[in-house]
Parts: sequence; C-alpha cells; structure tokens
Amino acid sequence: MKTKFFVTLAIVLMSVCSSLQAGQPDRDKRNGEFPSKQMIKELNLSDKQIENLQKADNEFKAKVQSFRDQKQTFKKEMKGEMKKMKDDRREMLKNNLSKDQYIAYLEMQVDRLQKRNFRDGRLHAQRPQFGPQRRQGNPQRHQDGPNRENAPEPSK
Repeated sequence: MKTKFFVTLAIVLMSVCSSLQAGQPDRDKRNGEFPSKQMIKELNLSDKQIENLQKADNEFKAKVQSFRDQKQTFKKEMKGEMKKMKDDRREMLKNNLSKDQYIAYLEMQVDRLQKRNFRDGRLHAQRPQFGPQRRQGNPQRHQDGPNRENAPEPSK
C-alpha cells in the first residue's frame, strides 16, 4: 500500500515538474542576439541605437573572453608555481634532515593523512587544491600518503 502511494506521488511530482518546465520560456529562442527583437520592439529603438548596442555588446563579449583566457592562464601558472614551491620545500627537508629523520618525517606525514582521512571510522577524502578534481571530488587522493618517489633509501 505504501509503495503504491509513493509511486503515485513520484509520478504526480514528475508530471508537475515537467509541466512547470514546459511553461518557462525557451532560452534558446534568443539565439544570443543583442538587443533582442522583443527589446527593440518594446523600447522602440532606432537603427542607430541598435547598431551602437550591438557594437558595445561585441566589445563586451570580447573583454569577457579575454578575461576568461587570462584566468585560465593564471590558474595554470599558479599550479606550476605551487608545485615548484612544494618541490623546493621537499628538497630543503631532504637536505637538512638525515636519511632516518627524513624517513621518519614521511612516516609522520602518512600517519597524519591517514588520521585526517579516516576520522570517526569513516573515509573523509581530502579535496584537491587545484585541477579538475576539485569540482568533482576525488576520494582516492592521499589514501596512499605522500609521494615517496623522492624519498631516500632507508639505511640498514
């Protein structure tokens, strides 16, 4: 009985949502033109005004695109700079610590990351700072601890 009720409720909600969405104006009808035909008609724009608005709109679009391109370039540069700083820090630690101290430091990092990722007996994945994984989330990140490829060989 409950199952039938919930199924009926779900069907009703889906039909209501689809009818509401159908009542909204279609955004694709504008075709990206500015000023729109409706705006021209309602504001009674002259040909000169239409030409000026279109010119200003094209300049605006060019500026926005330029800004977006600069933003992407800045993100790539920032990512490279952060990687370089982290590599420099790792190199400084390797140069100032003995092999045993550096290995102990890396083990401490692994323990710290594991404790942070497995609080309350559940996996709490760390969010990436940069890159496309930030928006999507990446639960696999840092499960194996820090990168050990640059670690010195343990002394025996």
